[in-house]
Amino acid sequence: MLYNYKPLVSICVPNYNYGKYLNHCLDSILSQTYDNYEVILHDNHSTDNSYDIALSYIPKFHEKGIYYSAVQNKYNFGSDRNSNLCLRDCEGELILVLASDDAIYPEFIEKCVDIFVQNPTVSMVMTHRDEINEHGIITKTPAFYNQSCVVPGEDQAAVFMMSGIAIPGQRMYRMASAMQIKSWNCGFQVANDWYTNALFACAGDIGYINEPLMQYRVHSGNETSESERNLTAVMEHFQIINKIAKVTSEYGMTKPAKRLDEATKKLGNMCLRYAIKMLYSGDIMAAKRYLCQSRAFDFEIADSGLYQDLKACIDGDQKDRVQMLQKIEHTYTTKRTVSYDPPEGFIPWKH
Repeated sequence: MLYNYKPLVSICVPNYNYGKYLNHCLDSILSQTYDNYEVILHDNHSTDNSYDIALSYIPKFHEKGIYYSAVQNKYNFGSDRNSNLCLRDCEGELILVLASDDAIYPEFIEKCVDIFVQNPTVSMVMTHRDEINEHGIITKTPAFYNQSCVVPGEDQAAVFMMSGIAIPGQRMYRMASAMQIKSWNCGFQVANDWYTNALFACAGDIGYINEPLMQYRVHSGNETSESERNLTAVMEHFQIINKIAKVTSEYGMTKPAKRLDEATKKLGNMCLRYAIKMLYSGDIMAAKRYLCQSRAFDFEIADSGLYQDLKACIDGDQKDRVQMLQKIEHTYTTKRTVSYDPPEGFIPWKH
């Protein structure tokens, strides 16, 4: 860094029964090249060895001169309240909420802080990520934007209509910005991170670093199956894009609401992706519901090849279903494989 000002960064680590991954998480925090940060860990009354591991790091952080607090709740408060307790105790100007099964690379804090210090209008910085499974195997994925940049809030809010982009461990935000948008928080059950990201675009510009600076853990403990099977996730997504359109208009923005129809149609394709997942899990009824719901979001989706092939798969013989699904996945790309140009008005950024 070429400047003298080094704001305090608070790293909040909510934990529940992730002793298996906690060493990896805390070691990654210890390895940071930036030195003005504090760590607030709240253990939500874990039944494994998590809290013993958390306590063992007290001398390690103190040796580096880093304030580290590890507290265990008297009982399980629930994940949302536990995260809020972490935030209550932090004193930093900049905030990172890192799940205890995730990890950050050594330059995460330094590179995020660099954007904040040199761009006072930025309310949040997002980074690219790697994925890591239960066995420590890392998977590389394409970055969302094809270059690091700072994007005007309204332009980024319009992008958030189409995609949430970043989970909490990929983003750092100003506490002052969080207080500014606090009154708009809704507490969505499944995809509140997506909605919160859009709120930060109302509070200022958004920075993006297109190199992977954190590891997101993908494993059987990521609880999403219930919300997927009962269609809660996709229905909440519909609520979110409408809420983003409304809130951003209250801030005088017009671009996000103009993308509402486009964003709604995209949910039709999301339903088809969920239908594929439900078919693989053997839940035919859920797959049928997703197929029907896709038409509510996109009236013309029934004419698409993917819809027709999925319908044939659902209605077909069970013994041929797996083979048909494999053919569908080979024919149609259901995951993003490219990086996008940043939206109009962006400023290129180089660390």
